[in-house]
Amino acid sequence: MFIRATHLHTPPDKVDQTIENFQKQVIPSARSTPGFFGAVLLADRKTGTGIGITYWETAKALSASEEVGIRTRTQAANNVPGTQIVNVERYEMVILDRSQPPKPGEFVHVNTFNGNPDDIDAAAAFVRNNVMPVLKSLKGYRAIAMGVDRQTGRSTLSTMWDTLADLEASDRNVSDLRNKAAQTAGADDVQVEIFEAAIFDFTLAAAAPSGS
Repeated sequence: MFIRATHLHTPPDKVDQTIENFQKQVIPSARSTPGFFGAVLLADRKTGTGIGITYWETAKALSASEEVGIRTRTQAANNVPGTQIVNVERYEMVILDRSQPPKPGEFVHVNTFNGNPDDIDAAAAFVRNNVMPVLKSLKGYRAIAMGVDRQTGRSTLSTMWDTLADLEASDRNVSDLRNKAAQTAGADDVQVEIFEAAIFDFTLAAAAPSGS
């Protein structure tokens, strides 16, 4: 599976308008494109920062959907005054585990680090073998996802939680492991962001809990 992640910034008082635009414009366009697997909008209502993510079954489907991505990004900038597209990233998903079906209102801990392309698989193995077992034992755990860019070595590791309190409590348990995962990837530091999942829209296969 592959994703395209569009980082954006909108005025905080326009966040609800951004959510509505994503629901009514972005998702229908993506759904009509072959290979679509799902979509998520993450939002920080205080700052107006967000990430719109679309999931695709294959790298070919992701590539074929680029025109749709360009069109919906342009529409978002036009439909919601003050919206800025910060950057667009693409990742191969190497870990996707969900213990509960996705739901709007989850809190998402997004960790991004720049490592070495040759160390990506070792980092993913570290997360799978050392981080996931700890996370899955914690209160409020819902899911974990890891995406990698094999050309640049950039990785994103996201965990999803029932409440903000659960997310904050988890950080006390796994912060050291998170740093070790980044070090395994050859990264010196980790960028940490916290979002609310404003929209989840997945195919039935993607929404089902999994143990992988």
